[in-house]
Amino acid sequence: MGSVTGSLRWKAATARNVVVLGLAGLLVWSVAVEVAMPSSLDPDGSCPGAVGVERHYVPPSATCLHPDGRTIDYIPLPETVVLTVLFVVLAGTTTAGFGVLGWRLLRRGRDLGRTKPGRPVFHVLGAAMLGLVTAVVARVAVLIALFTGGPPGGVVVFVAVALLAIGVASALDRAVGPGGAAGPNRRATVLVVAGSAVMLTLIVVGWRDYAEHNTLLGPAWAVTASGGMFALLAGAQWIRLPGQRGHTRLI
Repeated sequence: MGSVTGSLRWKAATARNVVVLGLAGLLVWSVAVEVAMPSSLDPDGSCPGAVGVERHYVPPSATCLHPDGRTIDYIPLPETVVLTVLFVVLAGTTTAGFGVLGWRLLRRGRDLGRTKPGRPVFHVLGAAMLGLVTAVVARVAVLIALFTGGPPGGVVVFVAVALLAIGVASALDRAVGPGGAAGPNRRATVLVVAGSAVMLTLIVVGWRDYAEHNTLLGPAWAVTASGGMFALLAGAQWIRLPGQRGHTRLI
């Protein structure tokens, strides 16, 4: 039994390392692609006489559009091929790592060895703080990534911030969470993924108001709502079905 558990832990650790290295590689790849693209700040310097530039990130390519109908490829074909192959390898490896972690996440397992009672007030307050911090960090980090790595860089950084938030939420759950069959990793993933999905939906729906606040953090309601949403989801995790019992203290 011990050897099986050790093997599973080794696989999980390997998968986490693969995901971390894969995301780091994709971030470097996105920066390399953005460097290869025509300059957004000085398009005339990159494409003299052009009236527009077409950009594609997968596969990486850029075309200078001239007023007489001519099109000139800005990124050489060999460079496009190399960047595309790198993307396929990095994306495939990272996806495989996520697949292993997802499979482990779906396996049922109680909070073995836990003796401390859950503390709902601390859990909800901690989740609210996590939501606030995650919203601020994600906003700033994604904007920087968009500037240096384009849309792919923004996506990679968003995923990385979400993974960090899941790690913090899992630690919080182990310390003061409700416990039970779902396990802290699964509850933490549900908390962060569901909270992030709701916040992204609110931002898309209220994009006009969000875009008017031309600051790194956006409107105050976005950050506040993120904390409130995380707290609400954390509180919902304490709702128990009839017949369920738990070892709980209020604070």
